[in-house]
Amino acid sequence: MSAQAEVAKVVAAMAPNQGVAITADSSLTADLGYDSLRLMELTMALEKHFELQPVDFERAATVTTVADVTRLVEEAA
Repeated sequence: MSAQAEVAKVVAAMAPNQGVAITADSSLTADLGYDSLRLMELTMALEKHFELQPVDFERAATVTTVADVTRLVEEAA
């Protein structure tokens, strides 16, 4: 499974707004209902799922879409 598909799977599983179609352009906050706490939980879940080193908080704060999350994971891998 590609990194993009794996990221989408994790993002979908944790999204407060369930049942929303997830695309690369989906907004984590507007479309999927993530708030700041839930975004921190997502970051930790991605670190664990992909066995990543802790993600820099400032870098994580720039993430707004599913495509951004995928890029973040690919950069950290």
